[in-house]
Amino acid sequence: MVRICVFASSSQQTPTAYLTGAARLGMLLAQGGHVCVNGGGRSGGMGALNSAVAAGGGEIVGVIHKRWVVDEVEFAVERAGGKGSRMLVFDGDDLAARKRGLRDACDAIIVLPGGPGTWDELFELVALRQLGMSALPICLVNIDGYYDGFVEQLRRAQADAVIKVSAAMLLPVFATVDDALEWTLGQLRDGPCLELARAAEASRLSYREGASHGAAAALAAARGALPALDARGRTRAASAVCCVALGFALGAAFARPR
Repeated sequence: MVRICVFASSSQQTPTAYLTGAARLGMLLAQGGHVCVNGGGRSGGMGALNSAVAAGGGEIVGVIHKRWVVDEVEFAVERAGGKGSRMLVFDGDDLAARKRGLRDACDAIIVLPGGPGTWDELFELVALRQLGMSALPICLVNIDGYYDGFVEQLRRAQADAVIKVSAAMLLPVFATVDDALEWTLGQLRDGPCLELARAAEASRLSYREGASHGAAAALAAARGALPALDARGRTRAASAVCCVALGFALGAAFARPR
């Protein structure tokens, strides 16, 4: 069992294809016994996702800003979700605390079609990964080509050398939720160390940058895994230890003096 955070739309006008994909992912998460973490909405992609998880008896963790609790737009997580379902409410003048709450509550992130809120959450994570400040696996589900523009922008950024790792590594893209979930579970099972190694080689950082970024990524991975030993078992712990050791080593092993 792992905690998968899903970013998705909240619009009531969300196209049927996107709702179908969200519902499919919700069903798969419930069937797999995984926890579905999301923004706690009851409409759009989030609503379809939550309804499907609840229908399958799955556990839902909603992470919402106090503003939307007042507006009563949240999904009835605690009533409709399976055992352990709950709503985490954050406050503040902006969404920073809520976004951190989403990250802290999950082991990986899958991004479905959504609007500016989804884009904000997505690219903040992409930036953190680029800087070595997060080791959370994250991927994009490009249903009906919705994210074609984003994918092209990342490719352009790679071609113009304004990102230090390949676009495909920074943000893997899949056409279906099935493929996205399969990749995500694989990353949690055995992927972080290989990813760190490839990123360090591809970016060709200076020694100081390489050591700093490798250490940050390794410690981020460890923080996410080690506190969960009791619930997650030894697989993620072994992966985290590997990442810590490898992260420090990669700064020196793969960095190129400039």
